[in-house]
Amino acid sequence: MKILLRRIVFKYDILFNFYYRYLDKPKKELSIFLNNLSKKHKNEVFFIQVGANDGQWGDRIYTFIRRDRWRGILIEPQKVIFKRLLNNHKNRKNLFFENVAIDSIEGERSLFKISFTDSQWASGISSFIKNDIQKMIDAGYVERMAKAESIKLPINKDEWICEEKVKVQTLKNIIEKYQVKKIDLIMIDAEGYDFEIIKTIPFEYIKPGVIVYEDSHFNDEIKNECQNYLKNLGYKTTPAEGNTIAELA
Repeated sequence: MKILLRRIVFKYDILFNFYYRYLDKPKKELSIFLNNLSKKHKNEVFFIQVGANDGQWGDRIYTFIRRDRWRGILIEPQKVIFKRLLNNHKNRKNLFFENVAIDSIEGERSLFKISFTDSQWASGISSFIKNDIQKMIDAGYVERMAKAESIKLPINKDEWICEEKVKVQTLKNIIEKYQVKKIDLIMIDAEGYDFEIIKTIPFEYIKPGVIVYEDSHFNDEIKNECQNYLKNLGYKTTPAEGNTIAELA
C-alpha cells in the first residue's frame, strides 16, 4: 500500500506538493536543515549538485527541487544514469544538466562501477576510487542487493568492477559557463572523492552559503582535514547522518 501511495503521489505534482508541504514533516537532521534553508530563502534557492545520480535514488534535495522549484545545476558523469536524471526532471524549468565528472582539471577519467547492472543501488556506489567499491563488495553489500533483485552475479569477483571513461570538467568552468553569481548550496555525493571536489571550488571567486558533503567514506584523518579546510574558509561544520553540513558563518 505504501509503495502504491508513493507512486500516485510522485505521479502528480499537485499531490506531491500537497503531501510534502503539509503532510510529510522532515524527521532527519539533514532534511530538517534543507527544509529550513528553503524557508529562509523563501524557496529561492540556487544549488549545484555534484553526483546527482538519477535525481531520485537516495537524493536528499529532490523533494525541494520539485516542491519549492529550486534552481540549479545537476552534474552526473554516468551516461546511462544521466538519461534517467533527465527523465526524472523532465518538464522542470530552471534546471541545467551536465554529463560530466568534477575534478581539478578538465579532460577524461576512468570511473569505477559495478559491471553487471545499472540498477539504482549499483550506480550509487560508482567512484573514482576503486577500493571504495571493493570495500562494498567485501562487506557483502553488492551481493545482497543483487540477490534481492535476482541479478545473476559473475562467478569471478574480479569481473564485478569495470571502468567507464567519463568527461571531466572543473566547477570553475561550469560556474562561468552559466554565469553563476550566487550559490546557496553545493550538494556533493562523490563516494569518497568529496574532499577533492571541495578543494576545486573557486572560493576566491564565489563562496557558497552551504556545502553538504558525504564523509562516511572518509577515515578520521581525511575527515578532520576536510573540516579544518572549510573552517579556515569561514565555515562551521555540523555532522548529519553520514554527511557534514558546512555553513558559512
